[in-house]
Amino acid sequence: MNILFVSDDVYARHLVVAIKSIINHNEKGISFYIFDLGIKDENKRNINDIVSSYGSEVNFIAVNEKEFESFPVQISYISLATYARLKAAEYLPDNLNKIIYLDVDVLVFNSLEMLWNVDVNNFLTAACYDSFIENEKSEHKKSISMSDKEYYFNAGVMLFNLDEWRKMDVFSRALDLLAMYPNQMIYQDQDILNILFRNKVCYLDCRFNFMPNQLERIKQYHKGKLSNLHSLEKTTMPVVISHYCGPEKAWHADCKHFNVYFYQKILAEITRGTDKERVLSIKTYLKALIRRIRYKFKYQVY
Repeated sequence: MNILFVSDDVYARHLVVAIKSIINHNEKGISFYIFDLGIKDENKRNINDIVSSYGSEVNFIAVNEKEFESFPVQISYISLATYARLKAAEYLPDNLNKIIYLDVDVLVFNSLEMLWNVDVNNFLTAACYDSFIENEKSEHKKSISMSDKEYYFNAGVMLFNLDEWRKMDVFSRALDLLAMYPNQMIYQDQDILNILFRNKVCYLDCRFNFMPNQLERIKQYHKGKLSNLHSLEKTTMPVVISHYCGPEKAWHADCKHFNVYFYQKILAEITRGTDKERVLSIKTYLKALIRRIRYKFKYQVY
């Protein structure tokens, strides 16, 4: 199994937690690839020690952030680093034909084997329907020339078909799109990928990219405020990957998203935190436990 992350040093602390959540729930022998936009040696050693201790390997691939410094950044919580994945086919070894891409702001709660085994031979990528864009930002789709019949996907969890990426020359095509739509790419490379990959996306069960907006829509459905959910919003339980996209991240003290407590739990495993940190974690855990029980029995989300 091959897994790709993109990170700078600012996000390295959160990257470690995401990686630890993966190896806690998956078999040995994972090959991690990290597009490295300036991660400090100390943080790289920490990541390598954790990964190697679980019988897997990590490969840091240096990326020059200056390649993307002229690219638009219109939302403060979306890093410039995300553009680096547009060069996945260029930076990754030629013998890789597919790879799971994950944003740093994810936690994994179950095996990724089902995701890894998705057949993407006839697609450029597998990804999940983005209910936030589809239901709350539909005008944005129009601004980037996507029709109502084309479904916007979230790029935080994807399974790349690298053979098809190489054929398309994704990065060159991305440059053309940025020149064509200089002010419309609000969601950065996610918009670019949605335009380039239209009609070549395998839509996944949303259990593989469970986002805050998806939880809210399920809650609204159970409360009778939504008559139905789109077929592409299907979320089979249990959730495999929770994606804390948006301005509230799992590492924020006031974040109340699904299973967010596990971020602090995993961080404590890694850092062996102080007594004070453990007391704070217990308080957080009790609140999170109540939310988890409510989500499971009231909304069938777990």
